Amino acid sequence: MQFWLPQIVKAFGLTNAQTGFVTAIPYLFGTIAMVLWARHSDASRERVMHVGAPLLLTAVALGISSSLTDPTLTMVALTVAAIGVFCCFGVFWTLPTAWLSGTAAAGAIALINSIGNLAGFGGPYLIGWVKEATGQTSTGLLVLAVLPLIAGILVFVGGHDSKHEFAEQGR
Repeated sequence: MQFWLPQIVKAFGLTNAQTGFVTAIPYLFGTIAMVLWARHSDASRERVMHVGAPLLLTAVALGISSSLTDPTLTMVALTVAAIGVFCCFGVFWTLPTAWLSGTAAAGAIALINSIGNLAGFGGPYLIGWVKEATGQTSTGLLVLAVLPLIAGILVFVGGHDSKHEFAEQGR
């Protein structure tokens, strides 16, 4: 979404300056939601739902945005998708250390970063290829929707309730 959002917004017929301002909207709401969501996760000491639910929200919002034609509704859906993505950022990094310990956790964090770097390189190519093959950016958004859906399911399947961890530590 980060790479293609300006092109999606530009297709609404906006000027470059307007495109820049409209493109900033999802990031503004996402940033606010990220801080509030992380606070809620810390207060409730629950991590799995705080990572999995936003991923599923992102998948649904991206899927919906791929089928919308109204620019305002498309931006609302993309803003909801950005909120979902941003809500995962802070809370996600608690999971590797909750599931693993010591060098295994360090190795998992390194693996996650490596995969993330590869995805950052390959993702734009994938979406560009889908856009070129289908002639539509909306199909690329649908492909993007599958990825957080898979990630959300994996988080719930691998679930770990950190409340038990805190209770065992006497916190």
